Amino acid sequence: MALGLLLLSTMDTATSRTATSCFMVLVGIGMGCQMQMVTTIAQNSVELRDMGAASAAVNLFRTLGGSLGVAVFGSLFTRAVQHHPPTAAGDAYRHAVATGTHQIFLIAALLCAVAFAAALCVKEVPLRGKPGTPAPPVPAAVASGRR
Repeated sequence: MALGLLLLSTMDTATSRTATSCFMVLVGIGMGCQMQMVTTIAQNSVELRDMGAASAAVNLFRTLGGSLGVAVFGSLFTRAVQHHPPTAAGDAYRHAVATGTHQIFLIAALLCAVAFAAALCVKEVPLRGKPGTPAPPVPAAVASGRR
């Protein structure tokens, strides 16, 4: 996902639709894999009776993060294009749009890199089986918090 966002940040007014589509496919694949992993990790990290609450918390924070992201990135984009109305010289407006999208995608790529580094610190918890089956033994290194 970070690579796709970084590639999107390199776009300018001459970037082809094919290249843009390929970059967006990378972001979509990364986002799709990330969303399923976060939900699985949250559900597996709580007791069976708390699984609904964990799923709800994941969805709540995902929604809040999306809303906050749209607001922040929208204000960054607006700041980049506010002095170049669409009716002005076409090249100046297109350049302002390219600058605004560059900033947004670059910041998003940096946030994804930070999230990836944070994900490396998540404690590994072995997956549970069906309800009623005993949990797999936890390796000593995981139980003590060491990696």
